[in-house]
Amino acid sequence: MSAEKALFDAYREWIRLAKAEGRAIRRRDWNFLGECQQLLQNIQPLIARLTGEANDEWEKSGMDSESKRTKLRNVVAGLIEVGRKNQRLLDAARESALAKGRQLEAARHNLKRLQNSYASAQPSGWMSFS
Repeated sequence: MSAEKALFDAYREWIRLAKAEGRAIRRRDWNFLGECQQLLQNIQPLIARLTGEANDEWEKSGMDSESKRTKLRNVVAGLIEVGRKNQRLLDAARESALAKGRQLEAARHNLKRLQNSYASAQPSGWMSFS
């Protein structure tokens, strides 16, 4: 397999995993999100290596390397857009979680106030036998 084909295959896999990240965020499936991120970390060194190999391949073969690099930039631009969408989804999920936390804190505060209003400050005399 040529380095170019392997490189573009690796980028297709990166895009597939980035889209899977988006699905995980929308579903609030944090375990699956973690798995996707681990796989993405593993693929990055491969892409770095294949990029160098593909560049060497293009130069040695006399191919129009600039058109190949333009194609690669377009793939990367698509990947960046998927990453931005995922970041927006993650920001929205974070804000939702913070809002839920504020609601829970307010409910806890209200329950504490109710508890204090029903608890007597002084024990009643009826409870004392002395």
